[in-house]
Amino acid sequence: MRRPNLSLRQLILLAVLVGICAPAAAVLVLSDRLTRASVEPILVSQRVAVLSLASTSLVDPLWVLDDAATKRAVDQLLADASVCGVHLLEERPGAQEQKISKCSPGWPTVDMAEAIKREGMLLGTLTVSFDDGATDKLVRERQQQIVAIVAFQVVLGGAVILVVLYVRLIRPIDRLKRQASAIAAREPHEQADWQRGDELGELGQHLNHAGEQIDSLLADMEAKNTQLRQMAMYDHLTQLPNRTLFREVFTHEAAFARRHRHVMALRFVDLDRFKAINDTLGHAAGDRLLLMVSERLRGAVRGSDLVCRISGDEFLLLLSDAKSPEMVQATVQRMLESLSDVLELSGGQQAQVSASVGIALYPQDGEDFDELVRHADMAMYQAKQDGRARYAFYEAHLDAALAERLQLERELVEAIRHNQLVLHYQPIVDGASGAVRAVEALVRWRHPTRGLLYPGSFIQVAEESGLIRELGAWTLEAACQQISHWKSQGRHPGSVAVNLSASHFRDQRLPEQLRELIQVHALSPGELTVELTESTVMTDSATSMRTIEALNAMGIELAVDDFGTGYSSLAYLKLLRPKKLKIDRSFVRDVPDDPDDCVLVRAVLGLARALEIEVVAEGVETEAQRAFLLGEACTSQQGYLFAKPMPPDELVGRLARWP
Repeated sequence: MRRPNLSLRQLILLAVLVGICAPAAAVLVLSDRLTRASVEPILVSQRVAVLSLASTSLVDPLWVLDDAATKRAVDQLLADASVCGVHLLEERPGAQEQKISKCSPGWPTVDMAEAIKREGMLLGTLTVSFDDGATDKLVRERQQQIVAIVAFQVVLGGAVILVVLYVRLIRPIDRLKRQASAIAAREPHEQADWQRGDELGELGQHLNHAGEQIDSLLADMEAKNTQLRQMAMYDHLTQLPNRTLFREVFTHEAAFARRHRHVMALRFVDLDRFKAINDTLGHAAGDRLLLMVSERLRGAVRGSDLVCRISGDEFLLLLSDAKSPEMVQATVQRMLESLSDVLELSGGQQAQVSASVGIALYPQDGEDFDELVRHADMAMYQAKQDGRARYAFYEAHLDAALAERLQLERELVEAIRHNQLVLHYQPIVDGASGAVRAVEALVRWRHPTRGLLYPGSFIQVAEESGLIRELGAWTLEAACQQISHWKSQGRHPGSVAVNLSASHFRDQRLPEQLRELIQVHALSPGELTVELTESTVMTDSATSMRTIEALNAMGIELAVDDFGTGYSSLAYLKLLRPKKLKIDRSFVRDVPDDPDDCVLVRAVLGLARALEIEVVAEGVETEAQRAFLLGEACTSQQGYLFAKPMPPDELVGRLARWP
C-alpha cells in the first residue's frame, strides 16, 4: 500500500484538525449524555413537587365537595408549562371523572399519579401528564451553548496554534529550505541571522557553517579543477599547449580548413643532440634551454599559429593557413635561424642548438590528426638522416622506410632474446712489437636473412627504441663469459673493453649487475674495462659519479672513447682519472701529413702524460701513422694495420698465455 505523500503544511493542518476537532467532537458527544444525566433528576424532582403541590391543593375542595375550588385547582395545575394533561378520579359516588389535555395527541408525555387523602380517607387519584419534550429542549439548549463554546475554542485554539506553527516552524523551515537550495545551486546568498535559541535556530547556525564549508570546499575544488585542466592541457615546464589541447585545436581548425578549402601545415620539431647537452650541462640547464627554445618558437610564428610541446625535446607547430609550399619553407627557415643563435643559460653557460623539422600538409598528407603527426614525424627523421638542422616534407615513400625500421626493431628484440648477437674482438697492441695488450668487444648481429650486420645498421634503432640498455647488458654478459672461457684455455687478453651507452651507464642497477658478473665469472681487477664517450663521462650527474666510484671500487677500468670529439671538460677529466683515453680515428687518419692533426695528437698525449693516463690511438691503418705515434711515445694502438675485429676463436692464438 502506497503511503500518502503530504507536504509539511498539509501534515500540520491535518494534525491541527485531528488534534483539536476530534476532542471537540468527543466533548459534544459526552455533553449530551452528561446533560441528560444531570437534567433528568431535576425534572423528576420538579414533577414530583408539582404533583405533590397539586394533590395538596385538591384535598380541601374534594373534602368539602367544592366543585368550583376543585376546578380552580385543576386549572391552576394545567397552567403549569410542564403539564400536558390532568386526570382526576374522585372516590365519592356519582362524581364525574375529569380528564383534561392541552397537548396535541402523540406528544411525548410522562404520567405521574398520586392518591389524594385526608385523615386516612382516600378522596381520589390525581394523574398528571408531564411534557416529556422539555427534557430534549433543555438538552438542546445546553448543547447549543456547549457547541458555541467548543467552536470558539476550536477556532481560537486552531488560529493560535497555526500562527505559532507558522512563525516558529513553517517560516523558519522555508528559510532553511531557501538557504539550503541556494547553497546546493551555488547561488549568491547572504547568511541568515539565526538568533533563536530553539532547535531550528541551532539547525540554521549549523547550516550557515555547513554552507561556509561547502563554499570553501567548492572553491578549492574549482581551483583544483582549473589547476588539473591546466596540467591536463598545458605542458608544466614551458606552459605551451600539450598534445591533448593541440588535438582539440587541430580538430576545430581542420573543420574550418575543410569548409574553406584551406591547406594547413603541421611541423614536427625535434632538437638535435639535446640529450648530449642535457647530460653535459645538467638537467636544470636543459630545462632552461627548453624554455628559451619554446619562447623562440613562439616568436617565430604568427599569433594565429599554435605551438605545442609533446615530449622532452619535441614540439608541434600548426600553420593554420599554408598558402603555398614556398610560404611554409620560408616560415620554417626563419624558425631554424632563430633557434641557431647562441642561448645564454644561467651561471654564464652558453649553448647552441639546432632542430630537425618534418612537415606534413593537411589534407593531402592525412586527414586524421594522428596520421598527420605520424607523417610529420617520419619527415623529421628524414631531415635528421639528411644531416640535421634542416627540414623535410613528408613523402609517401617514407612509410616504407618507417615500416622497415619498425621491422628492424622487432627483429632486434628477437635477436637479443634468441642469441643472434655475437661479439667480435679487435686487439689493442703494442705498436712496436705487435703484442696484444687488450681487446675491444664489438657487437655483431647474425641476421637470419641479411647476414652479418655491423653496429652502424642497428645501434641507432636500439637507442631510439630503448633497446640499447638490454643490448649493453647482453654485451657485458657475453664479454665476461668470454674472458672466463679464454682463461680456461690458458690464454689471457689483458683487458676486455666493452662500450656502454650513456643511458645504460646512468642506470642505478649497473654496479650491482657488474658485481654479480665479476663474482659469477671469477674476474680479477683490471680484466674488464668500460668504454664511455666524452659526453657520458663529462656529465655532472650525481648518478654517474656514484657509478664511477662503484666501478673503481670493483677494479673495473674506465676508458674514454673518441676523446676530443665531444664536450671536453679538463676539470672532470682530472677528477675522474680514467685508466685510458682513446684518441678518435678522425685525428689519427691524416697524421703525419696534416700539421693540425699532429698538433692535436701531441696535445692529447701531453695532457694524458701529465695526468698519468694511458693513451690508445684508434684507426691506425698505415705504417706512417704507426711510426708517428711511436715517435710521440704512443705505444698502444688499434686499427686495421694490426687486425680487424674477429671472432674469439681466431684471436685466441695471439693472446698471452695464462697463468
